[in-house]
Amino acid sequence: MSKKRTAFFALLFIAVSAYAVSPDEENLNILIQENKAHFQFINVAISNMRSPKLESPADKNTPPAKEDDDSPDKKMDNPYYNDFLTANLKDFEGTVLHFKGDYKNAHAPLKEAQIKLKEIYESALERHTEFTRVLLIYATHKIIKTNDISAKYLLKQAYKELKLAENCYTMGWNNAPYQYRNKIALYESGIIASRKARRFGILALIEQKIPKDQKKIYKKEKFNEFKDSEYDGSVNDYEYIKKTLRNNIENKWVEGKISANYKFERPDTATNFTYIPNKHQPIDLMEMLDDVYGIITYNRVSVKEETDKFVRKEITKEELEPSVPVKKEDPKPAVPNNSAAPSKTPAPAPVKN
Repeated sequence: MSKKRTAFFALLFIAVSAYAVSPDEENLNILIQENKAHFQFINVAISNMRSPKLESPADKNTPPAKEDDDSPDKKMDNPYYNDFLTANLKDFEGTVLHFKGDYKNAHAPLKEAQIKLKEIYESALERHTEFTRVLLIYATHKIIKTNDISAKYLLKQAYKELKLAENCYTMGWNNAPYQYRNKIALYESGIIASRKARRFGILALIEQKIPKDQKKIYKKEKFNEFKDSEYDGSVNDYEYIKKTLRNNIENKWVEGKISANYKFERPDTATNFTYIPNKHQPIDLMEMLDDVYGIITYNRVSVKEETDKFVRKEITKEELEPSVPVKKEDPKPAVPNNSAAPSKTPAPAPVKN
């Protein structure tokens, strides 16, 4: 009986092993999908942080840059381009090895891409929360002395979300050094919380400019759904807020571009990046609203698209190179110098009759 049972379990083990998925392959599949999602998410944040395209009359006389131009002036306007490109190249290398079935060698480049993404997320969250902090300080000085309860409520919600973003940064920083997946998840939650804070800050600026006799009608129509602190971006209210904000800016009820004109102390949970008015460009509220909804704003170029172009160009170069190595020709014997003394040719042997 024991022999039959042993044979049964042996056959069962063989059958399961034949159809089981390699754990290495499954782990790499998860890592590839995670990297892909992280590239898509952080691309919007860092693309919105780059300088806008120049459209001044002087620029019209300047010849346009070529599509394959990789000059430093074109790429270095964004501090994340080189890191994003490095991560993109490593991710591509690991993905190709994964498709070839070389799981052992595919893990290292995919992991390097994840580490570089962690560094980008960390730095991007620093900048993101600082710009959000500048917006809320500006809104505070506009609202705090008024009697508008609704605007103050929205501003309070904004500060709660900003505090959450700061805490996410602190938790990610203090996480175990090699827990890259956990760090990225915390930093991503921080960026989402910072976007919620921006949204409430913009809504507070809009609310405090609504006349009192219109507040009740306004609230009945649309405003109640905008106050939800659990907002996840699924409600399609972007166009409505965009039109309302533009109308307020055009009527000069709200300033379209703001700066850190007010001095304020940063809390202990604040990050190291500091907004300097004379060094950094003013914050455009319309562009900030685009970032709230995960949209690459007007006149910005996607960092991911640029790095993808570079990767494709590198692949094309490799394909054009000859795959078979060219054999080196044997070195030719040295040719005697004509200017040297002529060598004596031995006389022919005498012919015997």
